[in-house]
Amino acid sequence: MRLEDNDFFYDNIAYVNKLVAKILSLTVLLSPTFYLLSKYGIFNISRTYVLVTLFLTVPFSIIQLILVFYFGSKSFKEKYTELYYFTQKFAMYFGLCISSVILGIIGTNSHIGIYISYVIIIFLSCLYYDTTVTKTMTIVSYAVMLASLNFKSMNRISEGMTDASLIHDFLAFAAGFTIEFIFVMLITWKMTERNHSSMEAILNKNIKIENTNIDIIKFIPAILRQHEIITGFHTEHTVNYVDMICRELKSSGHFTEILSENNIKLFSAAANLHDIGKIFIPDHILNTPRRYTPQEYEMMKLHPAKGKEILEAMPVLWDGKFNKIAIDMAYCHHEHYDGTGYPNGLKGEEIPLCARIMAVADVTDALLSRRPYKKEMNLQDAMKILKEGRGTQFDPVIVDAALSIQPLIYMYSQEVASKEYDTITNELEWRQQNMDSIQKGRIISNEEQKAIMNNS
Repeated sequence: MRLEDNDFFYDNIAYVNKLVAKILSLTVLLSPTFYLLSKYGIFNISRTYVLVTLFLTVPFSIIQLILVFYFGSKSFKEKYTELYYFTQKFAMYFGLCISSVILGIIGTNSHIGIYISYVIIIFLSCLYYDTTVTKTMTIVSYAVMLASLNFKSMNRISEGMTDASLIHDFLAFAAGFTIEFIFVMLITWKMTERNHSSMEAILNKNIKIENTNIDIIKFIPAILRQHEIITGFHTEHTVNYVDMICRELKSSGHFTEILSENNIKLFSAAANLHDIGKIFIPDHILNTPRRYTPQEYEMMKLHPAKGKEILEAMPVLWDGKFNKIAIDMAYCHHEHYDGTGYPNGLKGEEIPLCARIMAVADVTDALLSRRPYKKEMNLQDAMKILKEGRGTQFDPVIVDAALSIQPLIYMYSQEVASKEYDTITNELEWRQQNMDSIQKGRIISNEEQKAIMNNS
């Protein structure tokens, strides 16, 4: 896995960019400092040099601050996600390169000694955990400082500070500088490679742990399938529909601040638990081959609250972030956008985003899947019902996302239908036969028991 594939990498770029921007903004103080030191005879620095430093540090510091704090803001990221990532990568190189150039210009003055100070830039580059950035900045810093030393030698000669020729004076400085550079280069390159590999190992380990947690969570639908086969398969389907809808929302620029790659994974994983409360519902209601009676429907309406009750006892996962998503999704996925849903009559953005997405995924699968009391609906009619519920039962933006991915929804619904049809049919027939046998008081034979085990 590359660090670039993880949100951590981009979060770290933004963090270090802010640090570099703050350091770069402090260089604005160099010009007044040089002026005061010269005024009191500590340094002999010309006004021209002071002004050049001022005109260099001020505009570039402002540009870096704009790149980092305006183009790097959360609101900008939410509106222009791709541009945000581009500007942050640009700001990374811009800030480091400009800082290196400023140090180089300071070093041209014959009265100021800038030697090992250039390593500040290289060590800052190590904080990005990117070997390419560190290698690039070592080369840039070396080239800038060699040019700086050449100008320093020219100034020393013009001011009569040395009798040596330009080439000899330059080489005297460059030789010592190059030796320092080699040591710094070896240290920083190895340090960055080590940091990168260590961070990669940690992230990979975290991913393995997360995947294990998700695999355990995926076991829930298998349990539900033993209690009620339709709910088990339905839960598995909604996991995929939630993932599809989340990615479409993000790609179309909606809820991008919330729908990070990690959060999409959590939303999809939490979908495994949205109907966990149905284990409280009596088996004869869940497996009825007809539509629910009013009394049975009232019993079914208890499953969000029961699901919340179960999930509140769940161990903390992903620092509790997953727990909140799972609880919100299970408890609120039957709330309606216009406030007519249950259990609390929430409306609009009072309903958590994960639950609004789950509501669309939930109904999409219910419409496209076969039930004991109905046949599956064709895609066109199912999407028509979603569209009719736009702004009343469902969040309009989320309905639009589902409508935009109709081909994906159709392909997936057809795939699972062809795989599961026989299993569901056999299971329902067995359950009915078993119920009939119990009601008649007949003992199930060994052969029938084997058939039951095979079908289940």
